[in-house]
Amino acid sequence: MEEKLKDLILEYIDGNLSGELEKYVAKNIQENEECRKYYEDIQKTYQLLESDIDLQPDSSLKLDFEKALEEEIAAEKPKGKQVYFPMWKMAASVALVLSGVFIGAWWMKGQKNDQIDALASEVRATREMVLQSLDNQQSASARLQGVNVAYSVDKADDAILKALVRTLNNDENTNVRLAAMEALARFSDQPGVMAALLSSMEKQTDPIVQINLINLMVSLKEKGAVGKLQEIIQSDSTQQAVKDEAHMAVYKLI
Repeated sequence: MEEKLKDLILEYIDGNLSGELEKYVAKNIQENEECRKYYEDIQKTYQLLESDIDLQPDSSLKLDFEKALEEEIAAEKPKGKQVYFPMWKMAASVALVLSGVFIGAWWMKGQKNDQIDALASEVRATREMVLQSLDNQQSASARLQGVNVAYSVDKADDAILKALVRTLNNDENTNVRLAAMEALARFSDQPGVMAALLSSMEKQTDPIVQINLINLMVSLKEKGAVGKLQEIIQSDSTQQAVKDEAHMAVYKLI
């Protein structure tokens, strides 16, 4: 099925179509088996999300993301061709990512294999959408949305973790780097994540990101950060405010 037709089906579900275009989509859903199956899968995903209340992100961090996102959207000016992800698409992304958690439960409930295969396929597509959002170099708000969706998953895979680390170390926008750091902190118990956070302390030059990383090490009680903190303190290029924060962190960790 063409991507354009998929987009129209999502618009149809959201009630955004009218007139001949609405009739066209309705006719395709009724007469085209592939369209009808896609329509039914999306409807089931929405129902799963509506029935779930336990997998919502921490409300305080969600507010932080939304605040940062609002700031970036307000600050951004159109420049060149941008890849735009409407909010309803991102909402669908969250729904599809979260729905992956239910795959095992569906097996236990004896759901049909074709339904599970279709849902797994949509989860993979959502994962690709998250990675594309994080790689969008034209829109900081799109990258923030990508980080927000990545934060919402129960367990990030290697590809998402690498994308978050790359964002933390290289993104030109401070808010996006801080959001990536928060997301990585959530997955700090997964292999390689803490090592990546420690390594990032050497790479950061923005005092805001440096201080937030230092405070994160203290909150995680990561004694392995003491050596990195000593390097920050001894560096001639480190601002005094960052050195003061590093001194305090060493005192708290040892």
